Amino acid sequence: MTNGSRLARQLLQAAALALWAAGCGVASDPQVAQPTEPSGETAEVDAGSQPLSTASFAPDAGHVDAAAVTPDAATAVDPGPARCEATDPRSVGLSVFAEPDASEAPFVSVLSSATHDIRVMVYLMGYGGILDTLRQKAAAIPVRVILDQSQKSTNQKYFDQLTAAGAQVQWSDPQFTYMHAKTLIVDGQEAVISTGNYSLSEILKERNFVVQDEDPQDVATLVALFDADWVNTTPNLTCTRLLVSPVNSKPRLLALINAATKTLVIESMQFADTDVRSAVAARKAAGVDVRVLLADPTWITANTAGASFLTSNQIPVRWLASPVVHVKAMVADGTTAYAGSENLSWTSLTKNREVGVITSEAVPVKAIADTFEQDWAIATSF
Repeated sequence: MTNGSRLARQLLQAAALALWAAGCGVASDPQVAQPTEPSGETAEVDAGSQPLSTASFAPDAGHVDAAAVTPDAATAVDPGPARCEATDPRSVGLSVFAEPDASEAPFVSVLSSATHDIRVMVYLMGYGGILDTLRQKAAAIPVRVILDQSQKSTNQKYFDQLTAAGAQVQWSDPQFTYMHAKTLIVDGQEAVISTGNYSLSEILKERNFVVQDEDPQDVATLVALFDADWVNTTPNLTCTRLLVSPVNSKPRLLALINAATKTLVIESMQFADTDVRSAVAARKAAGVDVRVLLADPTWITANTAGASFLTSNQIPVRWLASPVVHVKAMVADGTTAYAGSENLSWTSLTKNREVGVITSEAVPVKAIADTFEQDWAIATSF
């Protein structure tokens, strides 16, 4: 992306954010009702962890290789040297936005810039500027959307509206318990990875992070991932920075936790996976200052047990009702952070399709850490 187009994007984001702050929001189709939807994610809460060998997630013989993806001339981007570790530096830095503060702007500004094609994979679509922009773009350029097959009761109306607008839409591969990723890719050149879904009503009340990613290798990986999932094959993700379930999310999150030597803060919708719990408790026992912030236990009832575990290990734990803690994020030693769709549950880490990032870039890490401190200050102890 050129400096000029980046500036235009920033101005568009600022304008959209200003409209939202003024109470206007992003325009939606006036002929379509704008209902408030439940998040639909409580079904993902599981009883904990049943250990699985990460070796069972090795790519099979039929796969789409991220390194071999060759976009057409309109979207070709040189991915540069291979970066295979989660903390390897990016050639283009990430931009991180906190919801609900940023509203829809980080999504809509990227979608609005599309001139060639759009790929979207999301657990729950929703009414608002994201859907509106996708419908508008589908009239002019190829738009492909994968929606979670387990949530047809919610997603069917969006499936129908997008199809009517000219988009290609299909249900997710049933091999995944949930297709829980929230990722879009524009022109094969920029991606948006979110911890939250695409309904404006949820965006405006939930704590989430939105990550804009223009790194060529990351984007190439996401193109390969989408294209493989589109045809129900297995992508080759042996070399990627990204966290992708069920391929590498669990070992990479455990590695991030285990690397903490001074501080570890976690803000998460849930805290159910037993391996994650054990790793966090081990950090506390090793002298690391650990704090955990969870969603309201009247919403995510499993958080009562998670909080009991943390308290029994002398780890401070709080919950927050507003904004709703839908986020999935952590920061180790104030220097390395995770944000993504992966919940800290066995299902999310080993059975779902999920996408997330780990970064050591100072600005994104500070944004995630500062948001945690802001929420911790107003949260309630269990």
